[in-house]
Amino acid sequence: MDLNTYLMFWVCVFGLCFGSFYNVVILRSLSGESIIFPPSKCPKCGNRLKPWHNIPVLSYIFLKGKCYFCKEKISIQYPIIELLTMVLFGLSFWKYGISYSTLFVIFWLSCLLIMTATDVKEKLVDCNIAIAMAISGVVYAGLAGGWHGVLHSVLGICAGALIMELIARAGFVFAKTRAMGEADTYVAGALGAMFGIFNIVKVLLISLFASMCFIIPVFLYNKYKADDKPTCIMSIIFTTMVITFYSGLQNYWTLALLAVTGLLLAYFVLKGIDSTEKRNYLPYVPALAAAAIYYIFFIF
Repeated sequence: MDLNTYLMFWVCVFGLCFGSFYNVVILRSLSGESIIFPPSKCPKCGNRLKPWHNIPVLSYIFLKGKCYFCKEKISIQYPIIELLTMVLFGLSFWKYGISYSTLFVIFWLSCLLIMTATDVKEKLVDCNIAIAMAISGVVYAGLAGGWHGVLHSVLGICAGALIMELIARAGFVFAKTRAMGEADTYVAGALGAMFGIFNIVKVLLISLFASMCFIIPVFLYNKYKADDKPTCIMSIIFTTMVITFYSGLQNYWTLALLAVTGLLLAYFVLKGIDSTEKRNYLPYVPALAAAAIYYIFFIF
C-alpha cells in the first residue's frame, strides 16, 4: 500500500468521525445546547448513548435505525451526514494532496455542510460559522498570495456580501420583505473571502443556477399553474445561458448576457412573490454550498 492510499484511508475514517460530531453540532445549534456538554444522548428519550452506539454508519445499521433504549426511529440524517463528510474529506485530499490547502478546504466544506443542514431543516444558520469561514479565507489568501491575496480576499467579502444584500433587499420593492435571509449575506461574504474579488461573481452565478436545480423548480411549477409565463420563459433562457457559458463558450459577452438574464430572472421571481409567500424564504445556503463545492473541485 503506497503512502497516498494509506493517508486517504485515514482521511476517510476521520471524515466519518467528524461527520458524527457534525451531527451533534447541527442538532444542538438548533436547540441552543452546548456542542460539548452533555455527552451524546438520544433526542427522544434523553438516555446517554454508549460508545458503541456512536460508531459512524455502523451503529445505525446494527441498531436498525432505532434507539437502543426507547426503540424510536433514528433520523436518516445521521448516516447521510457521516457519509457525506467522509466523501468530502476524501475528495479534498484527492484533489489537493498533502498541503495546507487540504486543511482549509476541509474546514470550508465542513462549515458549508453544517450550515446547509440547519438551513434545510429549520431555515436557521449560525452566522458565526460563516464569519469563521471568512476569517480562514483571508488567512488562506495571505498564505497563498501575501498582502495582494489578502486585499483580493477582503474585497471579495465586500463584493459577495453587497451583491447578496442588494438581491435580498430588492424583495422590499416587490413584496415588502427580504427576498433572502440575512445569513445568506454572511455566507456570500465568506465565499468572497475564500475565492477573491475576481471569482465571487462567478460563484454567485453558479449558485443561482444551482438554486434553480433543486429549489426554484417548485416555485416555477406554481408559477406555471398560475400562468406566469414571463418567469417560466426567463428561467429557460437563463438556464440555457448558464449551460452555454460553462460548456466552454466563456468570454465577456457571454458573462454579461449571463448576468443580465440572471438579474431579469431575479426581477420576475421577486415581482411574482405574493402575500402568501413573502414570509417563506427559500433556503439558499444549499445553493451557495453547491456552487462553492463545484468551484473548489473543478475551478479553484
